[in-house]
Amino acid sequence: MIIRNYDEIDDIMIFDKEVLSKHSDYNSLGLDNLYMQEEKHFWFIARKEFILQNLKEYINDSEKIIEIGAGTGNVSRYLEKNGYSDISVGEMHLNGLKYAKSYGLKKCYQFDLLNTPFENEFDVVCLFDVLEHISEDKKVLSNVSKMLNSTGKIVITVPSHMWLWNRDDVISGHKIRYTKKQLIRKLKNSGFEILDARYFFISILPLLFLRKLLNRDSGKVINNEESNINLSINNLLSNVFLFISRIENKINKFLPNIFGGSLFVIARKNDPFQ
Repeated sequence: MIIRNYDEIDDIMIFDKEVLSKHSDYNSLGLDNLYMQEEKHFWFIARKEFILQNLKEYINDSEKIIEIGAGTGNVSRYLEKNGYSDISVGEMHLNGLKYAKSYGLKKCYQFDLLNTPFENEFDVVCLFDVLEHISEDKKVLSNVSKMLNSTGKIVITVPSHMWLWNRDDVISGHKIRYTKKQLIRKLKNSGFEILDARYFFISILPLLFLRKLLNRDSGKVINNEESNINLSINNLLSNVFLFISRIENKINKFLPNIFGGSLFVIARKNDPFQ
């Protein structure tokens, strides 16, 4: 159910025109770069393949899904291409939603997750590398719960482990890198039952730790040159890391679930009538 009025721009439903002014730390400069690299960079490709692989275990392809903080809508397009037929995307930045429209995604909404216009509307809410950007993560989880039907599910990916914290986290607007224990506790406290929680990008941990050592957070204010992270990568290296990550994805459930570069969690809203 939609509980607020909206405007429309290019078939995009606009619930909050001033949303970006309320989030001054939101870096939208990278959207063009993201759009150019998402189909080339191993990290984005391996992540969406891992997401799809795990969604298939818990989410029927007919369920009503929204991806919030969808950026350009690349993951949602991938899910739609692989059988999920009822997908919406939500994003603060209009340019990101225009990219989503160019991908053929029909239901696009501009709104603030801290002030959601939906209640009891979706079967599944997806937050792919979103929660770490928001200080009020408890409020976000509460709002997601309101958006879901009585037994709806939340699907989350986040960067993991503060010992991997580096300058790119600061530039990206991250507030935290989560551990599995931390995120599970927050979800349980928000009324969710954990269905699965797994680390991934385990095989590239040495690379991520090297990045941390070479790119430590200096604590300095972000300058203009830093504000747009360079996502480009040598094609050969990207293909090698993609090959490694794909092997890991296939055997992930057999690997020690102790650490990884990212964390995947899927949880179900507790039915108050059970």
